[in-house]
This record gives sequence, structure tokens and C-alpha cells, in this order.
Amino acid sequence: MDQSTLIDESEQSFEQSRRVEPTNRISYAQIKNYQVAIVHALKLSFIRDVQQNKMPFDSLPNIVQQKISDFEDEFQDLWKESDEFLRENGEAIEKLVMKPLCSKLISIDPVKDREIEFSMKAYSFVQAKHLEIDENIEKHKMFNQVVDLISKIDKVETPKEKLNCIVNAGKQTTIVNQMANNQPTGADNLLPVLIYATLKAQPQKAYSNILFVSYYRSPKRITGEDEYYFTTYESTLQFIEKLDYHKLNINHQEFQDLSKERLDTIKNSQNELSQNGVFNMDAHQNYVNLQMIKMKIQDLQRKSKFYEQSKKYKLKFNQKQLNNITLNEIPEFYEEYQNLYKNLMEMQKDIHNLYDLTNEIIKESQSETKKQATRKFFGIL
Repeated sequence: MDQSTLIDESEQSFEQSRRVEPTNRISYAQIKNYQVAIVHALKLSFIRDVQQNKMPFDSLPNIVQQKISDFEDEFQDLWKESDEFLRENGEAIEKLVMKPLCSKLISIDPVKDREIEFSMKAYSFVQAKHLEIDENIEKHKMFNQVVDLISKIDKVETPKEKLNCIVNAGKQTTIVNQMANNQPTGADNLLPVLIYATLKAQPQKAYSNILFVSYYRSPKRITGEDEYYFTTYESTLQFIEKLDYHKLNINHQEFQDLSKERLDTIKNSQNELSQNGVFNMDAHQNYVNLQMIKMKIQDLQRKSKFYEQSKKYKLKFNQKQLNNITLNEIPEFYEEYQNLYKNLMEMQKDIHNLYDLTNEIIKESQSETKKQATRKFFGIL
């Protein structure tokens, strides 16, 4: 964004915040000149420094917040405004600073963004019935507006605009829920609808957008209703990130089948994109493979019961000599033997599943070098 654009935006903000030209104070022309001088200072000294990496990235949230606060104080010293105009000036300054910096600062946690994006793609098979909400909810016109608002979060450039998308999505979700259920909506039945809408919207930088608002929107401007819907959207992303069949109204086998189908689709679509030169396949494919392995290991952990059972199970006869066992203890001794045998069979089954998983991981490796590394990791080279 060039300097003239910034100046134009600044003047528009000024016009909006000044409904009546001040009297007995600095002239309008002088005020204009002061406003332009501030824009020059922002553009040349602060915004440029951030864009050129002259400030430590980890400290930028505090630095930017402080800079915005300093400029608000300067405006207030000049204007001596009422609270209403002071708030409007603050919003204009935040927009002036953050809009040209958005592209520089938005990718705050790309790893977490990719994990959540992958979860949204992998679990896009989730239907309304799986979240125990109205199965006809997609027919509500306002539901589609909620999906559009969540998609829009990626496109707008200031903390306020992103927060407004989240808050408006939450408000409209509340209305949709009330229309569907004919009853007031609380947090418990708001969240499933917002989760469903987010899975439909598939935002790309979901977590970074949350951090962008948290880092660069003043806490005094995230209160009340805004804070409630913002927190609810955070909970939505946490749910999607850690989603598994336990959290859905679905049986395990159906969940596994649908997950596998979606993962195969993701891999095929990435292969097609790679062939068309849209992106380098290797890095993305490795990430997909890791996520698939992670899901398989989690499934294996759910199936494996021996370890948990063994922690609870206390042996009575493990240190006792056979000739010290009394006749009355024989039934109890036999029962303990049966339990041990049963647990041993389950452990063998778990080991067999782990062996199959290991072979599957090796099979999914992309090269001989990776196969050798995988074999070495599992100690079977």
C-alpha cells in the first residue's frame, strides 16, 4: 500500500470522527496538516520498520499495541475529545496501523493453521446428525450467511474486521438455532452449529486469525458480547482440532470408513495439484502421511486395553510357591490364571496391530532412504 493510499484512508477516518468542525481551536487546515504528518510518521518510521523486520517478531504484539495507544494519546491531547469521539479515533488509528501490516503479521502459527485445516478437510464428512443438530439446518438462508462470514475472516485485514466477522457469525448462529429449535440458544447448543458452519467454511488461517485479533486488538475493545462470541469461536477450533468419533454421534466403524475415504480423497487431490504445478507435493505429502499415521496410532491406543487393565490388576499368587497354595485357594488361583491368559492374548493382538501399523508406515514412505530411516526408527533394519 503506497503513502497516498494511507493518507486518503487517514483523511476519511478523520472526516468520520469529526462530525462538527471545531471552533476556537486549531484551524481545519492545520489539523489536516497534522493528520498528514502522523500518517507520514507511521508510514516512514513505524510501518516500514515492521515490514523490514527491524523489530523482534515475538515482541511485535506489545510494540504495536503500545504504538497505537501512544497515537491515541496524541490525538486526545490535540482534540480533548468526548469518550464517543475518542473511541472512534482509536478505531481509525488501529485500522491505519494494522491494515498495511496484515500481510506481514498474519501468519503467526502456520503449523497450527495447517493442523486445523487438515482436520477440517479430513472431517468434512461430518453431517448435522453427527453433531445432534437440526438435519435441515443448511436449508436456512441465514446458515449460509454464517458460513460466508467465517470464510470472510481470512479476507479482511484488520483486527476489528476479523472480530466483527466472528461476532456476526455467532449472532446469526444464535438466530438460526432459535429458528430451528423454537427455543432460546445457550452455549451448549450454539457450539455444535458453529462447528458445523466452520467445517463447511474451511478457513485457511483459522488459528492465526484468532491470535491476530488477540495480539493486535486492544483488550478493552474485546468485551461483553464480542468477548463471548470470540471465546466460543476459539472453542470451535479446539473441538475441530481434537475431533474424534467419541465427540460425535457416530459409531466407530462408520467413523473409520468415512475418515479413510476422506484421507484418500485428500491424497488424490494433492497428487493432481502437484502434477499441475500448483505446489510442491513432497512436503505436503509427508505432512498428510504424518497425520494419517497419527490417526492410526490414536486408533490403536483406543483398542489397546492391556496396559490400563494391567495397572488395575493385582496378582495374589505371583510370589507364592505352589506347595503353599491351600485347597481353598485353588479356584481363586485358577481365576487369576484365566485373567492372565486373557490379558496375554490381548497383548499379542496389540503387538500384531503395531506390527501391521509399522509395515503400513513403511509402505507409505516415498523413497528407499525414507524406508530405511523408518525401519531403523522401529528397530527392524
